[in-house]
Amino acid sequence: MSKLFVFDLDGVLIDSLNNMSIAWETVQSKFGIDTPFDEYKSHIGKPFPSIMKELGLFNRHFEIFETYKTYSRMHLDKITLFEGVYETLLDLKRHDCKIAMVTSKAKDTVSLLEDKLPKFDFISCPKKGLRDKPAPDQLLFTISMCNVDPKDTFYIGDMIFDQQCAKRAGVHFEYAEWGYGNIECKNSLKSIKDLIKLLD
Repeated sequence: MSKLFVFDLDGVLIDSLNNMSIAWETVQSKFGIDTPFDEYKSHIGKPFPSIMKELGLFNRHFEIFETYKTYSRMHLDKITLFEGVYETLLDLKRHDCKIAMVTSKAKDTVSLLEDKLPKFDFISCPKKGLRDKPAPDQLLFTISMCNVDPKDTFYIGDMIFDQQCAKRAGVHFEYAEWGYGNIECKNSLKSIKDLIKLLD
């Protein structure tokens, strides 16, 4: 059975912090919101409506999202891959592993970033019928679509919601130390390149 490596997107594969900061500053200015970006950042990994609910802004989340999305897409050039991402994903594929992505980013936004990365076996974005992280729905759906057992699956994330999702799905979790979170985890990676060691 092939091993499956499932990745979160923001903070694991791509460094999108500058992009998100620019978009959030625009939201603050346009809507008179004083919620600092650091507070928004602490919820990265959840779908946008869930973040707005946490920040007490859910009643305006549709219009806020349109502004956020517009300015985020205007500054896609601010998004870069973390060091070693492209090469490591290719190495995993060369070792006959499957690679997938489970992200809270909207599908239409993810599609604009796919050409920065090798082709994935499956990409899961939020959809009706699947609960958001930390629920395991998206991860279990991805495992099923890739025809791999949970015991042969690794989920690589950087936020507590990713860790909780992996635990609830019954899969092995690896904490990406280079990401945006700060969590306690006995299994952690200093670099994405360290994933290759898990194949030994």
